[in-house]
Amino acid sequence: MDDTSKNESAALRSSTLSVALRLLRTCGRGEGGAIALGLFLLLLGAAAALLQPWPMKLIIDSVIGNNPAPRFLSRWSHAISENNPRLALLFLLCAGQLLLAVLIGALTVASTYVLVSIGLRMVFNLRCLLFEKIQRLSLRFHDNTSVGDSIYRVAWDSYSIQAIFNSGMIPALTATITLFGIGALLASRDWLVAAAGLGICIPLAMLVRKLDRPMSESSMKVHERESEITSHVQEALAGIRAVQAFGREKYEDERFRGQAQSSLRASLHLTVLQTASQTIVGLLLALATAILVGVSAYRVLQGRLSTGDVVLTAAYVAMLFRPLETLANTAAYIQGAVAGARRVIAILDTTPDVSDRPDAVKLPARARGEIELQSVSFGYRPGQLALDDVSMHIPAGMTVALVGPSGAGKTTLVGLLMRFYDPAAGKIVLDGRDIRTITLASLRQNIALVLQEPVLFGSTIAENIAYGLGGARFEQIQAAAKAAGAHEFITELPGGYDTKLGERGVSLSGGQRQRISIARAFLKDSPVLIMDEPTSALDSRTETQLLEALEHLKAGRTTIIIAHRLSTIRAVDRIAVLSRGQIVETGTHEELLAVGSHYASLYHMQFSRSLTPAP
Repeated sequence: MDDTSKNESAALRSSTLSVALRLLRTCGRGEGGAIALGLFLLLLGAAAALLQPWPMKLIIDSVIGNNPAPRFLSRWSHAISENNPRLALLFLLCAGQLLLAVLIGALTVASTYVLVSIGLRMVFNLRCLLFEKIQRLSLRFHDNTSVGDSIYRVAWDSYSIQAIFNSGMIPALTATITLFGIGALLASRDWLVAAAGLGICIPLAMLVRKLDRPMSESSMKVHERESEITSHVQEALAGIRAVQAFGREKYEDERFRGQAQSSLRASLHLTVLQTASQTIVGLLLALATAILVGVSAYRVLQGRLSTGDVVLTAAYVAMLFRPLETLANTAAYIQGAVAGARRVIAILDTTPDVSDRPDAVKLPARARGEIELQSVSFGYRPGQLALDDVSMHIPAGMTVALVGPSGAGKTTLVGLLMRFYDPAAGKIVLDGRDIRTITLASLRQNIALVLQEPVLFGSTIAENIAYGLGGARFEQIQAAAKAAGAHEFITELPGGYDTKLGERGVSLSGGQRQRISIARAFLKDSPVLIMDEPTSALDSRTETQLLEALEHLKAGRTTIIIAHRLSTIRAVDRIAVLSRGQIVETGTHEELLAVGSHYASLYHMQFSRSLTPAP
């Protein structure tokens, strides 16, 4: 089980409240003043809402009935009309009812704006935290986590904080304030009615607590199934050329249908749980209504309540059930939000396998480029070594080619040098320093990488070239493009250097994409250059043109080339042959051919195959 899965299991064991509060603390920093303002407006709105039944009570008691009106209302009504104060009182109470509605509406709009703004800012903060964390997690995490799952967590699970805050805690707080306000007002009119009304809270709280864990687990499954769907869509669309080329559209459709059905079943199960809980809540509230109506009628028969008090009590009883129902439904809603929050926390709690040590130091502005591997061993899985006790010294400025069959450990060795992973044993030294004691930023700033499949982004050509050197001037970008042999075709494009590339640069040919990648390495001007056979996917003519640009790029740099086409490495300073995770021989092209062992075998096999005439 990887770290993220362990963290998800740990988060599932945490209580709903603790998960919600932790996320609020994480994303709500600096929002204290805004939250206080929003809650103040909310409190005013709740207080104003509690006054709504009073005009009707006073109309029944003091306009229709003969009970005296409050002194201040009596004075106002007489001031308005000495001849007909009852009519004036009716006018005042109706106007008061209207003003209360306007006040409640204004406070609701203001508090909603303030609190929703806070929720959206917290989503923004959480998304930024997630994206920053995911980018900095080591490749071991990305090897074990699909891109679609990471996208789903950043794009959708991040909304869990807004759901918890705006659709969970704020309605729950409003309902709680309303509940206690109604309870206090009911108690002031008649303690028996108040006790009967508030008594329903006990079974309701027990119900919410009972449903907490099954609804949490069910909500988590819904998020996992939805994440799987996102992953599959991302994977299928990223590989759409292969899907269509092999005619596998129907196969992918069936895979998608299977995952969509799993999501459907998980969503239905959650819906049944939520509906069942709401039904039980409805039954409890219906029972409470019957009890309160009976108690109120009994108190009227006893003469303890006036006609207006009965109307007031009935209004508060109706208002009492609203916050109770809100609390019950909010508890169910929060479960769904917290499921996403647990997946977010699992990422935030994941510890990178590769990170800066507390005592890590920055390299000088430019390293010399001397590299040494000292008994390096590494495996992606326990008990399976991709590199086994590898030692090699590369003086500054030397060009070394790594050759060998697929799976020999060539790419793994380069990955360790870039600190995508750390060795399980041994160490890698750059200019006399263990690279684990060097900050990641300064280490990677001193290494330029040219991959077999160029990585380009959906921005302009100029931005792609300048990707490895922030703040580069246009003159520098243009000089790098010229050195890579890319300037000519760039200027022929309609937008020139401002031409916006499609995703992964699909609007360019393979050779053009590779030239932009080489221009990026030229601009970065790092003392160490790593090339993962950058010409293997190109035709012979394009390869010849690019090799010339690469020769210029290698000049004055320590260069490591992962080579599949052995014809491209005859002039390197040294060739290291890897087999099953070990360096089995080293030397120049001529020396290794003379030895007649591993390299000679690879060389003759490759060239005899290329010289074999077609049948």
